[in-house]
Amino acid sequence: MTEFIENIFSTLFGNNVILATILIAIVPVIELKGAIPFSMSPQIWGAAALPYWEAFLYGLIGSSLVVPILALLYIPLINWLKKTKLFKRLAEKLENRVNRKKERLEEKAENENTIKDVEVTQQNKEANTSKKRVYDKKFFLKLLGVFAFVAIPLPLTGVWTGTCIAIALGLGFWWSCASVILGNVVAGLLITLVSSLFGDATLVFFYILIAIILIFALIKLILKLIKNKKEKQNN
Repeated sequence: MTEFIENIFSTLFGNNVILATILIAIVPVIELKGAIPFSMSPQIWGAAALPYWEAFLYGLIGSSLVVPILALLYIPLINWLKKTKLFKRLAEKLENRVNRKKERLEEKAENENTIKDVEVTQQNKEANTSKKRVYDKKFFLKLLGVFAFVAIPLPLTGVWTGTCIAIALGLGFWWSCASVILGNVVAGLLITLVSSLFGDATLVFFYILIAIILIFALIKLILKLIKNKKEKQNN
């Protein structure tokens, strides 16, 4: 199995592990979570395998390249796709998925803000000042929510989904990019640390990550099929 994978990547990239790392980090779902242990694996790259700091750096570069592009194109692209016959349903599903995650973050921010709103109202007599502070805290909580979402290196919590959620939350281009990229840095550091602990067996960690992603996707698919079946029975 290892030899088969090694032959595939040697055919595609030769010994250019840096290019391979950047390109793999761009791929949705895999991102730097898979690119970092992949590039550190001596079983795949031999002596050309990257040290931990280079693996982190190039994995971060590759996955972060997506952020500003997606931040600019997400809304116009979704709106355009919804107007096409071929991609309308796909666009609506993607938008609904992002909106569900957005609503969860908004709900958490609102719940936290409700408590803070009471505290601020009691401490401030001027209504305008109170509202401004509440707004700032709500905005900060949304930023923090996006950051935490991306920082936890789990399937479907990377920069692709995180950027779409940030834009859907209305955080704006620069704040969206900042919160997602900072979260991506933390996720990259965590993955690099765990990959380093595996040492020469980094490929095992890479396989574990891929297995987790596949299992997670399978569970999501099964749950969706069950939900659709129940909806059909109710109708």
